[in-house]
Amino acid sequence: MATLDSFREATGEPIQLDLANGYIADIRLNAGDINGRTITVELTDNGTPITDTTGITVALAYNTTPGSGLGDRVSMPAVFGTPTATYRVAVPRKALQHAGAILMGIEVSVNGTRTCSRNFHGIVERAVFDATAPDAQDQMNVLEQLIDDANKAVRNAVSAAGEARDAANAARTSVIEYRQLSDDCKSKIAASAAAGVVFATQADIDAQYDTVIAPALSDAETIPPLTQSDIDWALDIINR
Repeated sequence: MATLDSFREATGEPIQLDLANGYIADIRLNAGDINGRTITVELTDNGTPITDTTGITVALAYNTTPGSGLGDRVSMPAVFGTPTATYRVAVPRKALQHAGAILMGIEVSVNGTRTCSRNFHGIVERAVFDATAPDAQDQMNVLEQLIDDANKAVRNAVSAAGEARDAANAARTSVIEYRQLSDDCKSKIAASAAAGVVFATQADIDAQYDTVIAPALSDAETIPPLTQSDIDWALDIINR
């Protein structure tokens, strides 16, 4: 997998720091970067490569408001497999929040000492996609509203799925319970359904049958006896 190490190098090539007062040129940065451009430092000691890095730590220091702000620093992890002690870090997002010049430096610590390089400037160019623009907040509000609407739609879909699952479980349970009913009860259900009677429990079935169906069946001229076809039709509706 490509790492684009050389492509991301802010200075074009590693900063070669041989002396504490060695010159470091200003570098170009961009406010649109997110862990994008990197700064790499190669340490030597008066031209001699440093092969033993025991006890050496390096940090990138920066200050976006020199003279009024405290500034900050980030550790520079070691890069292995190089001829001399080498350290690299991505320029932190916090250092790129405002376009313009920021103050930067390299801090080298060893055996309880800390030596700071000469200062150099990072020239932060304004991002093309500028989150600090006046209309950016309005656009972000629209985006946040879209995200909120999407989240509500997801919650509604989950709720609907739950209701559908509950309905399916209820239907499945109803089928199982119907199959467990006696033949007499099934006949009463069929007769009640054919007459358009709504019921829910065994007690409802018996009550509706006794008050509606049975009296009607006693008068053959009012309602003719149910045929097997009538019963099959009712059962088909119930079992759907």
